[in-house]
Amino acid sequence: MFSRKGLQSLNSADGLRHYTRAGCIASRDEDNAMGKIVQRRPLHRNVKSASVLSAAKSLLESCMHPTEPHRHCQYSRDTVLPSRVLDVGNSGDSRPTLNLKLNETETHASYLALSYCWGGPQPLRLLLENIDMLTAGIDFEYLPRSIQDAVSVTRELGFRYLWVDALCIIQNCATDKKREITRMSSIYKNAAVTIAASSSKSATEGFLSNETEPYCPEFDFQVPMSGNRVGTVYMSAEPYEPEHHLDTRGWTFQEFMLSSRILFFSDYELLWQCKEVDLKSVSEKGLEYTQRLEDLPWVVFDDDSEPHFGSDDTDKIYLWKTVVEQYTERDLTVPDDRLDAIMGIVCELETLWRQECIYGLWKNWFIGLLAWYKPYSEREKMRHIERAPSWSWASLNGAVKYKGSISTEDAKVTSLTVSAVELACRILNADGIDEADGSTIQEEPDLIDAAMEIGQNGQLIGMAKYLLLGMMKLEGGLEHGIGLIVVKVGRRLYRRVGLATFRDMKLWEDVERQDIMLESRIERQNQEVVKKNNTYIVLD
Repeated sequence: MFSRKGLQSLNSADGLRHYTRAGCIASRDEDNAMGKIVQRRPLHRNVKSASVLSAAKSLLESCMHPTEPHRHCQYSRDTVLPSRVLDVGNSGDSRPTLNLKLNETETHASYLALSYCWGGPQPLRLLLENIDMLTAGIDFEYLPRSIQDAVSVTRELGFRYLWVDALCIIQNCATDKKREITRMSSIYKNAAVTIAASSSKSATEGFLSNETEPYCPEFDFQVPMSGNRVGTVYMSAEPYEPEHHLDTRGWTFQEFMLSSRILFFSDYELLWQCKEVDLKSVSEKGLEYTQRLEDLPWVVFDDDSEPHFGSDDTDKIYLWKTVVEQYTERDLTVPDDRLDAIMGIVCELETLWRQECIYGLWKNWFIGLLAWYKPYSEREKMRHIERAPSWSWASLNGAVKYKGSISTEDAKVTSLTVSAVELACRILNADGIDEADGSTIQEEPDLIDAAMEIGQNGQLIGMAKYLLLGMMKLEGGLEHGIGLIVVKVGRRLYRRVGLATFRDMKLWEDVERQDIMLESRIERQNQEVVKKNNTYIVLD
């Protein structure tokens, strides 16, 4: 079947009609009989031509129109520049200058931000000892390719200032890094547009090259034509989902989530996305795309809106669980950046929700957010309790997932601060459960078989216990109990070692509530611990 968009479906030999959502592409062979019917050809990479950048500029101008801008795409023409930016000069200059600008007088101007992969040590970084040199001027040729490309794009789009982390944060100053990390949310949120170097794996590669094999959909069909000819078309069953190395990096997750507008320099095309326009090619004849990442609520970018999202807490909890699951799938060069690399999102949501987030869990929904677990293939060898308490997903590296929502909470928070968590809850000794009852319990330890935990006093940590969090609703109206696997590490003090679900709640009928504390973050050296008969023993 044909339409103005070209071939939309094919009838197969079994009489069934097969539809395509992404349209068709004809073979590049000049004698292909389908060439006159299907207009599209294999897609060659084009992200830097004058026509493509002009189309991107038009989308940007439409989104930020002075009188009729996109409703949910916040943009202020009175934006204060970040602490430092690169001044790339005026695009009209025959030899535009390039230098580091220190925003010491709160200059108001538009700027772009760069999201890219470092891919290893950087040849040029901002350091305490070279600030004066970079302020005086920067040789364009000394910049890594991706930053060179970002400077060129900034000039082409008609902007003067560009924010790049390697050159705008003092890399050997812990105080400056800490301060600028807390400003990440406003830096990406207030940028006129974020340049995403999606196609490159390192800063040395650049992202404007056209050296990529043409794109052709995965399914090819032979189509009988008049005159005993046979044409070939290539079809995709689904919209194209790019696989960008940038999307595997931890720090770039919040850069995507926080940016009001993004230009993705993708593997084949230049893509646009803002809070009102889903991921799309800047070209009218581009591919159809899909984006699997969640966006922050658009209200984050609208100063005139009420600070809420959704009619109840369900939306907020769903959003945060999605953020945690997608973020923890990504890689961090420095694993201890686990909380820092998501701090920008936390800062925005703390303002939006008027709540406090403690080690990656929100205070108002603390019990429900304790129900995270490590998938079997993602279990780690070591817990990093010096980074975050054991009850926080941030104490472990790698991906974490959430169980279904807790419909009825059994444990109650009596006190919750950064330094202490106190609960009124029911705790059940694992060694008192017979084999039949034990078969109704599903355990999901946080760590690999030889768990690596540590006791604060002595070799013996203690027997495994269960701490009931509440009830979890399943499909069909059934309910299971859900709780933590814990070990006692002090008087009334417990450490999380995993998650458990309970099919038979009779186990809990005679268990009385008690006041306990969950262990806080502690400074210590990691030691290996093995589990023997539900007892955790430290191995020196």
